[in-house]
Amino acid sequence: MFKLSFKLLGICLLIGTNLMAQKGLKMGPQLTFLSSRPYVIDSLPSNFNFRFKSGFRAGMTMQYGFSDRFVLSSGLFYTNKGYRLYNDTNSSGNVIKHNSGLIELPVNLHFKLRFGSSSKMRFVIGGSMNYIIQNTEHEIRNAGNNFIVKETHDQAIYPMLNTGVEIASENASGNVFVFGVYYNQSFANQTLIGVRTNSNQTQDYFKLGYRGTYIGIGLSYLFNLKNFKKEEVFFY
Repeated sequence: MFKLSFKLLGICLLIGTNLMAQKGLKMGPQLTFLSSRPYVIDSLPSNFNFRFKSGFRAGMTMQYGFSDRFVLSSGLFYTNKGYRLYNDTNSSGNVIKHNSGLIELPVNLHFKLRFGSSSKMRFVIGGSMNYIIQNTEHEIRNAGNNFIVKETHDQAIYPMLNTGVEIASENASGNVFVFGVYYNQSFANQTLIGVRTNSNQTQDYFKLGYRGTYIGIGLSYLFNLKNFKKEEVFFY
């Protein structure tokens, strides 16, 4: 996933077409396909491993362009993200997959990058607040009840740092199509993952952490709200 994201960033840096002024208020839907994984707290047994798990973020975004170079954006999103955990020696279900649902509220600043008059690249930096919309504790088992994950949410609300690179192209009517590659970093642990190898265990075999950090590829289409204003009609 990291290699794919770097390749997409490289493609973005090579593309250039005319960028019209992105001033004014615009709003529209955004969909991001993302990937995330847990991390090791102490040590990971040799017969266990974890991998990236796919997810998505969907919602509405709004941006206001102060000038040709600076755009402020916000929105409201539903985010679904998680992890995959493998027990290579378990014959009765060796993988546990789980995604959690969150509400995400970002505030970002977009800078047009100066690569010449034809550049339509934008760099994104900002932050977001995330709220987990599920129970504080959650347990997942395989078919044989001998591979068990117990989740405990450390923080129901936590902040993230948002970064990314976008290609934003505006058409003649002022609507904007945006393609972006994003990396959102959490500095606080979101979930503690306790792993057990049978249902009789009272203590975890080992623990993993999950911050919710993710890499994403997103698409959005922003409508110029001026196009929805009714034209004034004068009667003489």
